[in-house]
Amino acid sequence: MSEFKMKACMIDISRFRVPRLERMKLMLKNIAGYGYNTVFFNIEHTFKIPEHPMIGFEADGYEMMEFKELSDFADALNLSLVPLIQSFGHMFHILKWDEYDSLAESEEKWSVSVSDQTYELIDDLYMRASQVFNSEYIHIGGDEVYDMATGKSAHLLQHISKDELFLNHILKLKEIAARHELKIVLWGDMIDKNPEVMKKLGPDTVVCYWNYDFKDMPESYKNIDAKILVCSGTNTWKSFFPRYDYALKNFRLMKERADELNAFGFMITDWGDAGHIHSFSVTENLFNTAFQVFNGIIVEKYYVRSEINEIIKCLDEVHYADYLNSECVRNKPEYVTKLLFHDCPFSGKCFAGQTDEQLAELIKRIENVGKSVEGVKFETEFEKDILLFADQTILFKKKIVLHLAIRKNSPAVTVSRLIEEYIVELRRWFADFMANWLKFSQPMGLYFHIHFEKKMETDLLHGQYKFCGTEYENIPKKNLYDDPEYLNLFSVGNPDALKTLWEKALL
Repeated sequence: MSEFKMKACMIDISRFRVPRLERMKLMLKNIAGYGYNTVFFNIEHTFKIPEHPMIGFEADGYEMMEFKELSDFADALNLSLVPLIQSFGHMFHILKWDEYDSLAESEEKWSVSVSDQTYELIDDLYMRASQVFNSEYIHIGGDEVYDMATGKSAHLLQHISKDELFLNHILKLKEIAARHELKIVLWGDMIDKNPEVMKKLGPDTVVCYWNYDFKDMPESYKNIDAKILVCSGTNTWKSFFPRYDYALKNFRLMKERADELNAFGFMITDWGDAGHIHSFSVTENLFNTAFQVFNGIIVEKYYVRSEINEIIKCLDEVHYADYLNSECVRNKPEYVTKLLFHDCPFSGKCFAGQTDEQLAELIKRIENVGKSVEGVKFETEFEKDILLFADQTILFKKKIVLHLAIRKNSPAVTVSRLIEEYIVELRRWFADFMANWLKFSQPMGLYFHIHFEKKMETDLLHGQYKFCGTEYENIPKKNLYDDPEYLNLFSVGNPDALKTLWEKALL
């Protein structure tokens, strides 16, 4: 079994949900208690810098001195707090502003161009990060740079390959980081199919091999000088409920690969794509589970009492929805129930894609969740968060029943009554969700969820007005993610950018 030097987890604070400072300190304390020695913060635009007032001004985040306070707090717990400053792709929330759009590679505003002006900005960001984070490392990102050299930097490909261009950019970032006495960590996905390029990263670089599913491991990781950080994931993102069983299987797989590679360490990532609906206690529980797996402990349950484990099992059986048609989300069954929850029951393509039998099975599994919570007392923060998910799931049944009434061309009076009942129950649940959010999280990210809850109501009422009296088969159907309002779910600025992400299967 490997003796891992770096035992890390990553907290995504860039996608709408940022812990209040005291809750973040509690999270760091809990993480240290599990045995971790390193925490990465995925920051993107949530680094509040007075000299860059437009970066993240519309979002939650931390001021420079708050990051310093957290870093010092982590030091006292023997935790190293590492900033993840995206420095190639995933730059939309900076590039969308007029002050920085000249740095964008393309109109999609996803990646920065390879230019002196780009390096000036990055140098400034690294310098400020070095002032408030005590770690010897900085994570420079580098993943999913799907529009690399498609615009302003395209002329460079006359002389070098894309892989070489990527490597040259990384080596330049490494030089900038060294100027501030920092070593770099980066994601390996852009060049992990090219072992000759991978070998040029150098022995003092940490490269992250990430795999949150069950794909084959690229051979290039087996023969490089760079230190390897094997990265598994909590599998909470873009889903209605965390797929616990799926995550546990992935933890086990990546532990085996970490041993095979004699890896420098491991990192458990907790991304917030699609709004980060998941609570901090759920993240902590999964971090604890993952740590046990990576340290060779056989895990069958989730360190909670049996009644809660039974609820988690029932929720898993609903929300890892391989019994449903997942074509609308590129056959990713773990995303289907979240899409259905937001989908319009009149015109939603995801609803339309399910058979009566599939929806009947979904209802049956939801009813099992209802049975599992009966008589259970929910006491801890984690248990109350699980109850919130369970209540949302039980509420979800009402929307399915409503859809089936529309599908059967039921009388308008029946549809209207079901809509009214669903909206009332949705408001009750959402009031609990908001209270929970505001107790532990900064407030701005909640506006994102308020917007989409209100949009659900509007779609229902508008759909009732527009479509009642029309046979369901004749109602035009559309994919929810075709709606421009949902672009922010994936931090992209226009439909072309989202389309590219989907086509490259990055989402």
